[in-house]
Amino acid sequence: MKNKVYINEKIYDAENAKVSIFDRGYLFSDGIYELIPYFDKKPFLFDDHYSRLQKSLRMVEINNPYSEDKWVNDIENFIKTCIFENFYLYIQITRGIPENLDDNILREHAATKNYKTCVTMFYSKIKNLKDNKIIGKKSIIMDDKRWMQCDIKSISLLYNSYAKTIAHKQGAFEAILLRDGIVTEGCSSNVFIIKNNTIKTSPESNLILPGVTRSFVINSVIKDSDYDVRVENFSEEELLDADEIFITNSTQGILPITHINNKEINNAECGDITSKLYKIFTEKIN
Repeated sequence: MKNKVYINEKIYDAENAKVSIFDRGYLFSDGIYELIPYFDKKPFLFDDHYSRLQKSLRMVEINNPYSEDKWVNDIENFIKTCIFENFYLYIQITRGIPENLDDNILREHAATKNYKTCVTMFYSKIKNLKDNKIIGKKSIIMDDKRWMQCDIKSISLLYNSYAKTIAHKQGAFEAILLRDGIVTEGCSSNVFIIKNNTIKTSPESNLILPGVTRSFVINSVIKDSDYDVRVENFSEEELLDADEIFITNSTQGILPITHINNKEINNAECGDITSKLYKIFTEKIN
C-alpha cells in the first residue's frame, strides 16, 4: 500500500500531495505542527498533544479550523490507511493562502488578509519501544541561537535543523543547547541530568518546548520510582558533571546520553537509574 497524505479533508497518494506555493507556511514558516506517537496502533497521550496544538495555534493567532470531534474523526479515518503498528502522526496547520489572489500581492509579511487555513497530515514508521534495546547516544553542545518563543511548536525549525545536522556530521545523535551557560533543551528533545540520585530538568518557560513526554516522565514515570525530581535550571558544568544524562521525546521515549562532546558519561554506559526509568516508561505505554 502506498503512503497517504491528508490535505484539507482529502487523502492523496504521497507522490500526488501538493500545497500552494503561496501558502504562508511555505513562504514564512507561518504555522505550527504536532507529532503524535502511536504504539500498537494506539495513540500515546493524544489529549496532551491536542492541547498543545490548540495552545500553539492561539499563541500565533491561527484559528483552529476543526472542532475536536472533527479532528478525532478525520485522524481516525486517515490512519486507517496506515499499515504500520508503530508510527508517528505528523500534523501541520498553516495560516494558509489568501482567499483572494487577484490583487497581485502574493507575498507580504503582515498577515492582514483573510486566509484559507491549510491542514496536512502524514505518518511515518517508528520502532516499538518495548522491543527496543536501550543504547547510549552521543551529543554535542551548541549555543542556543533560536528565537525567544521556543514554547510554540512552530514549523520554523531552521536552527534546530542546522544544529542537528552539525551534530550528525560529528557522529552525534543530538545537540544540547546552551543559553548564557544554562542548558535549555536538545534540538528535538528535553534534557534530564542525574546527580547523587536526584534528577533535574529545565523548567517550562519561553526558552523550551513543553514536551509531552517530558511531562509524562516527570509526573508519571519518576513519580513511580524512588527518586526525587527538581524542575530547575542547571548549568553546562552540572551537565558535564552529571552521573547520568538522558533525553526525552515523543517517538523515542527515554534515551541515555553517554557521551558529551569527547567526555564519557557514566563510563559510556547507560546508568542504572536511566535504565529503571526506561523500563517503567515502556511498561506504561503498552
